[in-house]
Amino acid sequence: MNGFDYIAVIVGLFGLGEVLTVLSMRVPEGISEHVGKIIPPFNMIRKHFVNIFRSGFIGIVIGAIPGAGANISSFLAYDIAKRRAKPEERKKFGNGSYEGLIASEVANNATIGAMLAPTMTLGIPGSVAAAIFMGALNLHAIRVGPAIEMEHPGLMYFIYSALIVANLFMYAFAIVMIKPSLKVFSLRKELLMPLVLPLCVIGAYARNVVNFDIYVMLGFGLLGFAFYKMKYPLAPLILGIILGPLADENLRKAIMIFQGQKATLLDILSRPIGTLLIIILILTFYDGIFRRGRER
Repeated sequence: MNGFDYIAVIVGLFGLGEVLTVLSMRVPEGISEHVGKIIPPFNMIRKHFVNIFRSGFIGIVIGAIPGAGANISSFLAYDIAKRRAKPEERKKFGNGSYEGLIASEVANNATIGAMLAPTMTLGIPGSVAAAIFMGALNLHAIRVGPAIEMEHPGLMYFIYSALIVANLFMYAFAIVMIKPSLKVFSLRKELLMPLVLPLCVIGAYARNVVNFDIYVMLGFGLLGFAFYKMKYPLAPLILGIILGPLADENLRKAIMIFQGQKATLLDILSRPIGTLLIIILILTFYDGIFRRGRER
């Protein structure tokens, strides 16, 4: 009755689904142990600058929306990058495309800083991590809300400065750990996949500590395997599961706000922001259908 937990769904689609996909291959794909230049050259950054800027903007906008999170911005930026990529580059998406990796990770990282704004000023966390962070502040008698800057002057500046320093340390640590981590991924798939399977079960179970999430993970793992065989993308399904409850909840809130005003659903959607979102939605559908027809 509570619906499917999106963590169990994601673990099933991308974890168990990948395990089943790899084990079904006669000759599993291997990963080269050779590592070239770790720090990307400036020419590559300049080549993907538009993608970086666009994905960062998406991450900031999604992160600033109360209740949204990094998962939404990551999948959305990835999908837009795939739509805007050239046909030859689009074929590489899902197989190590630089544009896809850049879009997903830039949006994911950009969301974190923007997500702190509604968490700190409105008390509405955009993710589980933000909720834990807000709980940690409450333990230190720091009450989040519109008055946080007056009650605790300078705290917001300190937190954002600490976030910048943490990102620099994370970048340095990632560079150091790239080569050792590659050794793990270069293990034989027949040995690695059985180790991944129990981690999928633990990951699905640990969030809510209910057996039902394990069954959800198994079911969506089989669905992800079927999607892979039929070459259907998984990102729209994940976005639907994440955004579905948010859309339902906010629609109910809007109807409650308009109660007593004899407003219909059409009146609610005819407001300026609603009209703008509907226009964007229609243009998105048109762009997708037109682009797909033109490629055929």
